[in-house]
Amino acid sequence: MPDYLGMDRNRFNNEVRPHVTVIPMGTQGVAFDRLDLEAWFEDYKSRNGRPGHQPKGERPWDEMQHRASSSGKGSGI
Repeated sequence: MPDYLGMDRNRFNNEVRPHVTVIPMGTQGVAFDRLDLEAWFEDYKSRNGRPGHQPKGERPWDEMQHRASSSGKGSGI
């Protein structure tokens, strides 16, 4: 399964395996639910991911400025 996520076995066992369901297969084998692995990856990506190469003239998503509201009016308590 480490290959599925592009990591070595030690990193998989330390970072991923504690968070996914382990399914025993035979006497020594184990399997992992693909959806569990993908859910772990999506969570990891949301916390650590960055976009790839940006076309010339475009800024990465985390450098863009966004307005809090498109209505132009503010509200408070």
